[in-house]
This record gives sequence, structure tokens and C-alpha cells, in this order.
Amino acid sequence: MSKYNNLKYFSLVIGCFFLLLTSCETTELDINVNPNALSPSQADPSLILNGIQISFTSQSYGLHNNSRPLVRHVNMFDTYAANTPPGALNGAWSNTYSISANKELLEQLNQTAALANHVGVAQVLEAYAFINLVDYIGTAPFSEANNPEIDAPNFDDGVDIYNAIYTRIDEAIVNLSQTNQIPFEDLYYNGDTSKWIKLANTLKLRMYVQTKLTNNANATADVNAIVASGNYISAEEDDFIARFNSNNDNPDARHPDFVLAYDTGAGNIYMSNEFMNILLNDKADEDPRMKYYIYRQTLDDPVNTPGNQILPCEGDSDYNFCYIGDAYWGRDHADTEGIPNDGNLRSTFGVYPAGGSFDTGMNNFATIDSQNQNLGGAGIFPILTSSFVDFLLAEAALPGVAGLGTTGSSVALLESGMRKSFAKVGGFAGVPMAAAAVDTYVNEVVARYNAATSDAARLEIIIKEFYLASWGNSTEAYNAYRRTGYPNLGGSVITNTDFPRNFLIPEQELNSNDNPNLQQITRTTKVFWDTNPADFIE
Repeated sequence: MSKYNNLKYFSLVIGCFFLLLTSCETTELDINVNPNALSPSQADPSLILNGIQISFTSQSYGLHNNSRPLVRHVNMFDTYAANTPPGALNGAWSNTYSISANKELLEQLNQTAALANHVGVAQVLEAYAFINLVDYIGTAPFSEANNPEIDAPNFDDGVDIYNAIYTRIDEAIVNLSQTNQIPFEDLYYNGDTSKWIKLANTLKLRMYVQTKLTNNANATADVNAIVASGNYISAEEDDFIARFNSNNDNPDARHPDFVLAYDTGAGNIYMSNEFMNILLNDKADEDPRMKYYIYRQTLDDPVNTPGNQILPCEGDSDYNFCYIGDAYWGRDHADTEGIPNDGNLRSTFGVYPAGGSFDTGMNNFATIDSQNQNLGGAGIFPILTSSFVDFLLAEAALPGVAGLGTTGSSVALLESGMRKSFAKVGGFAGVPMAAAAVDTYVNEVVARYNAATSDAARLEIIIKEFYLASWGNSTEAYNAYRRTGYPNLGGSVITNTDFPRNFLIPEQELNSNDNPNLQQITRTTKVFWDTNPADFIE
């Protein structure tokens, strides 16, 4: 298939992903994508692998979508319990086992055809999907999964799944290293097996940092070996991202947040006052990414609105922010007050990564008409980028419980992560980011790091910058928050429920699994790598 046709097919399947993403539930927190496993009679290896890739994008994006209100990347309305219902991960669960079943089908086909590279890609994505399930739920059927002779597969402990996945990734690298194989359709790396091997190694690196509190004896040496090899995601061209485009035909291939804000109206969601406040006020100058991340529909000050009917929290001392200034119009964490008629006033998603508008300071509603110049939804979903990797390595380079004591300069990796984030965001809209503003920001953060008097303080600086750079993929922020307790986020406006240290076992699994010993977990049941105290975060 030609590159042109491959791009056309990518638009089709991304569109299908978005239709599935938005059509099943009205709540933003439930992503019920449930593709069926392909049967042997439909066994076109390219279609099977494309289906696996789209299922993974859907699984990963759905988890991000569930996480972002919890970590204040967007506003969370109501309690933590209300935002983590039993059905929240139904789609992520279904996608994982669809990926696994179709991977096994490729393994069968590989017995009579040269499909080792197909299998290697599928193994990497299966590994990533199961790691995501463990990170969010702590357990899942793995060793007995997709066995037609077992009606009620047992759930494996998260640590056992992690340990098995290391081996699975090594098997994937062997398959991806095979030559003279049938070329495969690829929605991520255009068939470049070397980039898939880099992703495989980077996933292992990410797993080692994630489990740093469990005293994994191999972690430090293995991370050092991966870094020394150079065979991991270290440059933007290796970034693992899903791409959307501006095609709004049926199916719609635009970024979900673009459709949410620019097509159906920005009134569907509020930005988080706390996140915007960090971008605007945490440093001496505004974060250079702010106007790429956030689009202000209006430049009017809501505090001056007569009668406070548009900003009902004004003057209420229970609110941490209410309004942060400079026309950034959001909502405090867990605010349950009534929704005013401010849909065309509140701040919304910008050009990165949703493919919306760059905030020029001459704004007038987030729309898709000809008066509003935007990318038409041609955004990205940043799954695992070189900037994310540098922040993980900066954390790993810290000694003791703060990190893993790996080789490398933590502060140099921190600076590299920031600069890669700025470069990616600044190259997105055709609006260059001012180099002087980037230097000022980076120099201030580095100065804070050098002035820090403890590894805990240095870790806090690293994770805050990781948190800001992970806008668009809140899974990284949710994991880091539970792993480190940073960034230090404020409390809720209302009396809230406990912060979810994990999500619940999907209700569809509880309803369909005949295992009488299967019991629902609680939101405070910590995953195996989270050894922090019960009241560690809020």
C-alpha cells in the first residue's frame, strides 16, 4: 500500500476511533470502545495489525481522558467517586483483550508466513496495554487470558504481570529484529522496525522508573544499559504519537478535544484554574506554552461582570482561585456550583495538542468559522515522547528513594526535557516560540533545582515540569502523582471522597466473569508499585 493510501486509511481508522469514543456515553469520563477480535476467516495481517494499533490508541486515550480531571489538567466537577464510576474503564478493558486476542491470531499466521515484524509490533502494544491496566487497576487476567477453555480466568497480581511483560518485550524485540519479513501497515512509525524497538526499550525504562519504590534489583543496571545503548526514544522523530487530521467527514478524524470545544461548543468543559495558574503565575514570567495549550475565547475580565452572575464564585473564601486573572476563565477543582451561561467565554483547548487555535490575544470565540484560524482538529495524542523520557530519566538519576541512582546528570536531563517540550509545542502552530522566553523559563527552573537542599525538593521540581509537559496525556501525570506525590496540588473546593489510588475493576467484567471469588476493589486499593502512605495525596 502506498504512503498516500496508508494516510487515507489512518484517517479512516482514527475517525472510527473517534466515533466510538464519542457515541457510547454522554459523560466525558467513559470511553466505551469495544472492537471485536478478528476471526481467522478475516485474517488479513495488515488489517489485524491496524486494528490492534487503533485499539491501543483508543485504550490509551480513554485512560488519559479518565485521568485528566483527577490531576487538574481539566476541571473536575463533583467528587472523585463520581468521576471514577465502576464502568469508567469498560472500554480500556475491552480494548486490551481485543489487542491480546488479535496478537495471538498474528502469532498463528506467523507459523506459515513471514510475519515476525507484525507479531513484534503487536507484542509491544499488548505489553503497553497490560501495563496500563495494571497501573490503573492493579490486577487483570493475564496468564489465563483469551483461553477458550477457561470461562472465568483468574486475576494475576500486578507485579507478576509486570515481570511477565519484561519477557514479552524482549520477545517483541527479537521479532522486530527479524529480516526478510512481509512489510506491515503502520499507523505510527511507517513500518520502521528500528523505531518500534526504541519504543520497546523505552517502555521497559518507563516500567523501571514506575516501580522504583519496590526495590527492583535489576532496575538501575537495566536503565543504565538502555541509555548506554542509545536505542530508546531520545529525539522528537522517535516520539510515539497518534495523529489526527482536519477531515470532518463521516468518520470524523479530528482530535476529540477540537470537536468537543470548537464544533459542539466550549461549554462542554472547563479548564482547570489550578493548572492554568501554574502556567501563568508559577514562574517570574508566563509559561511560553500557555497560549499554545489554552485558548481564551474572550479577553474580558469576568470579575467586572455586573452581579457576578457569570462568575458565581467571586468573593467566596472557600475557593482557592475562582479567577486567576488575565482573562483565563476556568473553574476550581470539584466545584459543584451551578453552570452559568458562559460557554462562549470560558477558556478552552488551544492549538497543542488538540489542533485548535493559537491564542494571539485578539480572540473572539472558539469556533470553526473562517474568522478563527486554527488547525481544524489536526492535532496529536502524545503517548510517549522524548521529553517525557528525559523527565523519567531525570527522576531515575536522583539517588535513594527519590530515584534509582542511574547514570546521567539529573539537572541536565531536566533541562533537556523542558527544551524538548518547548520545541515540540512551539513547532506545532506555525507560530515560533520566542527563544528568549524559553531561556528565561529554563534558567529559572535550573536555578531553583540548583538551590534545592534535598533530593525530595529536586524531585518536586522535576515532576512539576513533567506535569506541565504532559498536557495532552494525563496518564503520565496520574502515574507520577501517585508515585511521587508531586506536583503539590491543592485541595478540593467541596468535601470530597478519597483520591483514587486506582480505578475499579470494570463492571462488565464483574458481571460476566463466573469466578465466585472475584470481588470488587476499592478506590484506595493501591497498585503494587504505589507503596506510599494512605494519606499521601488528595
